Amino acid sequence: MAVAADAYRQGKIVKWEKRSYAENSKETKNWIVYQLQTENTTYSIARHKENKPEMQIGESVQYELRKKNQINVIDARGRKREYQIVGQAAGPGQ
Repeated sequence: MAVAADAYRQGKIVKWEKRSYAENSKETKNWIVYQLQTENTTYSIARHKENKPEMQIGESVQYELRKKNQINVIDARGRKREYQIVGQAAGPGQ
């Protein structure tokens, strides 16, 4: 288990906002997009079923980058969720 824990890094939620996305050609839905600040990058992350904030600004989280556009996040309450990376920018260390 220690090996799996080592794959996670520390990050912080610095912002969240409600945005719209197209579910299909006729339907638009809202989702929460978080700004996850890491050592080198700030990721915009979201998941389709989340339409109210589950994490708060200033919350410390652990994250693990998965595939090209996926990230696992463990929030301050220990809940693990998979998010989609919908954007990224250079972080404070850049």
